[in-house]
Amino acid sequence: MTQEQFNQLQEYADRARRLTKDDKAKGKTLADLLAEDKATAEALAASMPLSCKVNEAMMVAQGPDTIDGKSVDTRTFEVTCANGMGYFLISVEPGKPYGFSCLAAEATHLADVAAGRPPGTVCQLPANANLKAMLGSVMSHAGVTCTVKDHRWTGQSIATNTEFNEIVCEGGAGYMLVTALPGSAAPVRAVSCHDSAMQGLPCKLSDNGVQLVTLQTFKDALAQHQIACDAGDQDIHVFGKENVKKRYVVQFRCAQNGTTLVAFIPLEGATAPFEAIDCQAAAKRGFKCQ
Repeated sequence: MTQEQFNQLQEYADRARRLTKDDKAKGKTLADLLAEDKATAEALAASMPLSCKVNEAMMVAQGPDTIDGKSVDTRTFEVTCANGMGYFLISVEPGKPYGFSCLAAEATHLADVAAGRPPGTVCQLPANANLKAMLGSVMSHAGVTCTVKDHRWTGQSIATNTEFNEIVCEGGAGYMLVTALPGSAAPVRAVSCHDSAMQGLPCKLSDNGVQLVTLQTFKDALAQHQIACDAGDQDIHVFGKENVKKRYVVQFRCAQNGTTLVAFIPLEGATAPFEAIDCQAAAKRGFKCQ
């Protein structure tokens, strides 16, 4: 940690009243309290569970609260994780702990400001305070080198306990970053904008320098190769992309004759040829018609 980062941490600790006169009288240092905070945060992350190996933690708030009409005692910890992510983790006694990411906290803060409401708190530990730098670290752990130019909090999935943030890198490449929420031990991953669009979550900041692939793209590919098949969106199933040949594998149910075919569609510089085969042949390649 640089001296500047340490000074930021000290100021943050002072604002959070982490080192009281009583603590000082007992000979406790900030390092002692942070070590206690980290141990507590590690236990919280494990109990949720959350995909976060805690690097640093600091208790930033505590006190009584009301949840579902009941009075409870809460303690809020800001944490930094080994995968680059940052979170607020909240213990509830009695009750179930919960948490949210620094990215969600920032999105809420901006929405509050825009609506003229008192803004909520944001993450301030040195590793979390600069969200672009934090996101660059997360992207690196997802296997993508990216100097973050812009980002947008997109939303969450309750079903999978994951969160989505659109990322634009310097140079124009764009991704949908998928990260864990409490209740998920999933690792961070970066999905290209066109693949994200195929999963129903398109990028909106820009086309991000990549070809946007939609269901219409696949319909157009059939027409380009003179294959007569009128298929509605509900009659198309995307298996995904081949690992080696990088072609999209897509099943079509054709309205005019009731037949079903599986097409191997090369896009974005894939050199393997276009193919269209029946379901029996596709099954032999490991693609069972849906």
